[in-house]
Amino acid sequence: MRSTLLALLAFVVVATPAQPSDWLTRTPPERFDIPELPQLARIADVKAMFDEVALPPVPFSPTGETPARFPYTAERLKHYGPDGTIADILKDREKYPLRATVLHALEILRKVPTPGNAKGPMPIITFEAPVDGKLKRTVEKTQDFVAVLVAELETELELMVDVAKLRADEPRRWQAHYDYTLAQLRRRLVFVHEYNKLLGDIRTESLRSLPDGSTGWRLAPAERLRSQIVVKKVLDQSTEGFKAIATEFKGTPWEVLAERALMGQPGLVWEPIVK
Repeated sequence: MRSTLLALLAFVVVATPAQPSDWLTRTPPERFDIPELPQLARIADVKAMFDEVALPPVPFSPTGETPARFPYTAERLKHYGPDGTIADILKDREKYPLRATVLHALEILRKVPTPGNAKGPMPIITFEAPVDGKLKRTVEKTQDFVAVLVAELETELELMVDVAKLRADEPRRWQAHYDYTLAQLRRRLVFVHEYNKLLGDIRTESLRSLPDGSTGWRLAPAERLRSQIVVKKVLDQSTEGFKAIATEFKGTPWEVLAERALMGQPGLVWEPIVK
């Protein structure tokens, strides 16, 4: 059996004409260099940028952990270094007037009590029908608190606008911080105005009739504002600010933050509770 197989193999080898293999005659491909991957920014540095302007989310807006659109290239962020510490700025506010104003505005925004937060009076985000005297007194107390909050936010907005002339002399990191904080300040001022308007609808009993089967109302986001034209103008300024940030600071953490802010609906509306 073995001798038969060997004979058959020898016949195949002898009978097959010798042909050169294709790979021996093929022209080798030209050499090419693999491009080097860009150097990435340190995650700790990127996180610090996010942390410096971190704010609690506005109710009904997109939420989540710190945006992490990695990688950010070191080349893109090389002009966004910290240029000193927050502690240095707070120790010498006169030397850093714009940065100190931004930090103070961020501090105020982090304290803003909005529906869904525990700070301030109990927020009214749902209520049962019908509207009675007890509910109206609660609404009145909440509106008194909101009025103080509006005044505080408007004061911060004036201070931020006053230092706008200093922006051009600031490093890129603080230019981005300033633009983002200003846009957020305007957007949250709009939210508080809108909330106050809907509280007024309860006091004046301006709500539409409930459909059958509904027991009350709940607060929900809306694309359209119910507030006055002056508030709508502030919203337009905020939207323009976020869009400008996404363009001017493309490829940086501020682009991500601006895009997230633009995803939220700015208005509020009372929706029937359907069980």
